[in-house]
Amino acid sequence: MKVAKFGGSSVADANQFRKVKQIIEADPDRQIVVVSAAGKSANERIKVTDLLIEMERAINDGDDFSKLFSKISSRILKIRDDLNLKLDIEADLNEVAKHLNGCSHDYLISRGEYLTGKMMAEFLGYYFVDAKDILIFDGDNLNYELSRQKLLTILQKHQNILVPGFYGSNEDGSIHLMPRGGSDITGAILANLVDAQLYENWTDVSGILMADPRIVDHSKKIDVLTYEELQELSYMGVGVFQEEAVRPVRQKNIPTEILNTNCPSAGGTLVVSKEKHLNNNIVTGIAGKKNYIVITIKKYRLSKHLEVLQKVLAVFQKQHISIDSTPSGNDGFSFLCQRGDVGDKLKLIIQELKSNCGVDAVNVRENIALVAAVSLKLSSRPAIAGRILNYLDESLIKVKFVFQDGSDIKVVFGVNNEDYEKTIEKIYHESINSIAQKISA
Repeated sequence: MKVAKFGGSSVADANQFRKVKQIIEADPDRQIVVVSAAGKSANERIKVTDLLIEMERAINDGDDFSKLFSKISSRILKIRDDLNLKLDIEADLNEVAKHLNGCSHDYLISRGEYLTGKMMAEFLGYYFVDAKDILIFDGDNLNYELSRQKLLTILQKHQNILVPGFYGSNEDGSIHLMPRGGSDITGAILANLVDAQLYENWTDVSGILMADPRIVDHSKKIDVLTYEELQELSYMGVGVFQEEAVRPVRQKNIPTEILNTNCPSAGGTLVVSKEKHLNNNIVTGIAGKKNYIVITIKKYRLSKHLEVLQKVLAVFQKQHISIDSTPSGNDGFSFLCQRGDVGDKLKLIIQELKSNCGVDAVNVRENIALVAAVSLKLSSRPAIAGRILNYLDESLIKVKFVFQDGSDIKVVFGVNNEDYEKTIEKIYHESINSIAQKISA
């Protein structure tokens, strides 16, 4: 049995629905299908979910939201009519309309998946299963055993089912919304619950590329990588696969394939628990993020003063700022924060660090980018990191720091924002053309 999830671009209009149907009918093992809400298309520049969010804002502000609801309804009805479906989707739209005033955020925002799912189930001839009836949450945690029982009970009666992504229900029956991009998570959870042989994630790209194609022209596709590598790349900004969707399939060692709805024959990227045949490139993938602030504290014999680190961490926690951290010598420690998280709090943070934490000095560097090279080979061949650093030095890229933060398969280089693209491009080309040759020589 395979679980196939289709993202918003894959269900954006009637033509995309037809592509999905061709894919499903090409393999009878695709018995569980998950869909997102209708996304952007050539004629529709706004996702249905974004329209729902905009409508909720209008409702909360007391503004007229009728035009927004009409736009959502027209979008849904057009897909239905273009496919000549005999589905009374108006009844579902009327049900949503009745609950607009006073409904929960989770209920309203999940209706894009619900309505898209109802139409896709009808089009495929699959049994529609409302996600709230099978995915039961206790707080933020899924009750796997209860959810498995509910799902298997349905599969005993219906061989092929369609489930809308992005939501489930709380124990009291109310809608529980997952994080944005949650349809990836839904598909991964369902694959876990049925011990699927494969989880297919259909999107608008043919797998994961080694580097951002906006930076590296004709970047090579990664044919195979491990879940560990994918998780590191996702954390560093590769957006093809929702980071939180990795865990459910990784727990069961279920392979995941990332494929292109618009070009199924192009193949994709296969994600596995343990790669038996490593790819030929020294670096599997390169990813990064711009606009970091690096705050370094100094304290003589800092390793003997853990209470100082506790106070420093409390400052960041108080301001609700997520951090990465790395040792910076015997007497120092650096904290990496994204500029957007810090906002206008930088001066306040520095003042509190100096006044309340017992540090000797606080240094700040802004406009820093992080670039990560990810590969299983780094764990067994640490010289790779040194060679990459040498290439960056030869390219006159000023590397501010290098660290491996809790993972021996990822090395992170801190550079100036203006060197971000150049750094990614240099690592990519050298990892393909030169590094493998020089290390094996």
